[in-house]
Amino acid sequence: QAAGGVPIGFANPEIYQRYQRLGPAAFHDVTDHPGGQTFALAIDEGMSDGVQGGSLFTLGADWMLHATAGYDDVTGVGSPAPGYLRSFR
Repeated sequence: QAAGGVPIGFANPEIYQRYQRLGPAAFHDVTDHPGGQTFALAIDEGMSDGVQGGSLFTLGADWMLHATAGYDDVTGVGSPAPGYLRSFR
């Protein structure tokens, strides 16, 4: 968004299309750390009082959030790796 100067909108379809086209090597797989040290931030937007808030969770330890190898409901396909970022050129 910063480089393009315009919002990208709902990015999920584009992310998953690139995952199918580029494969898992274009993403860093995010998994539970054996010591429970991988964290996720959940941001609550548009609360009734107009205040934004958030919660920090430990993957694999809190709220049954388990980041497993490959796709999972917590981290999706993972975070972008250099191959993903180069695919925009």
